[in-house]
Amino acid sequence: MSGTSGTCILLLTLLNLIEMSIKVKAMARKNPQDLTAAPKFYAQVVSQGEVTLDQIAAYIAQMSTVSKTDVYAVLMGLTEVIPQQLEDGRIVRLGNLGSFSVSLSSLPSDTIEAVTAANVEQLKLSFRPSQELKRKVEAFPVSKIS
Repeated sequence: MSGTSGTCILLLTLLNLIEMSIKVKAMARKNPQDLTAAPKFYAQVVSQGEVTLDQIAAYIAQMSTVSKTDVYAVLMGLTEVIPQQLEDGRIVRLGNLGSFSVSLSSLPSDTIEAVTAANVEQLKLSFRPSQELKRKVEAFPVSKIS
């Protein structure tokens, strides 16, 4: 990397870091309990786009000595292994990221004996972020866009 291009890349990276924040806009919402009341305005997150698994693999590869292809292979492996482990009834703990588990909604029964698998109405996927991830998200800067 030449001196000039390296400096440009560093400046662009620093500018990106400076501009990084959760963007919000004002949204009017009516009170569902009083539709005649004037709407109130609430902050709402504005998506800044999406990031794909392929892009995440590229970011991780840039931060490490592992190739993008190897990172992608590991991430794809996670997409296979996590559902298998959940189906086996396990909680999947991914360190400082958080935990995946399965929960459900069920129909009631009058007795213990009457509860069967047929009572299960819906299986749900739950994600519980780690305390570290929660702290990081809570510290994100927020800025309003027009």
